[in-house]
Amino acid sequence: MFKHLFSAIAILGAAAVPLGAAGQSEKVKTETKLEVKDGKDVTLTGCLERSPASTGGTTQYRLTNVADKKNEMHSYLLVGGDDGDLQSHVGHMVEIKGKAADHEDGKVKVKTKTNVDREDADDVNTESKSELKGDLIGLPLLGVRDVKMVRPTCS
Repeated sequence: MFKHLFSAIAILGAAAVPLGAAGQSEKVKTETKLEVKDGKDVTLTGCLERSPASTGGTTQYRLTNVADKKNEMHSYLLVGGDDGDLQSHVGHMVEIKGKAADHEDGKVKVKTKTNVDREDADDVNTESKSELKGDLIGLPLLGVRDVKMVRPTCS
């Protein structure tokens, strides 16, 4: 599921970057930010994991084993928040406060900046923005405002 999200973002970013001439040296840097807007305020407890879809130096996190009122388990893709804070809690049981976007609840803003640094030509900078309703890939998104460790392990 995560692969589809990152593949779609990568394709959008690549479409905005012109191809260089043969033999031309260039460095491409792409930065994508997701932000949950107008979602439902929630406080959820679960296990913080690094997403298997983390690629290209971009680390994504998810909150797993989140029980609902019927005791069914769910997972959330985490967006926003402090990467250092999230990284320090990988493998921990945590409580996260934030906004959830699931199906029709909330909007997700996607902002992608691409910089192409070319050796023998002008640099190219592009930026794209889009806004989507609800989740992007069938997995609810959770915009992180606050992270608190509940236990040092998930078991």
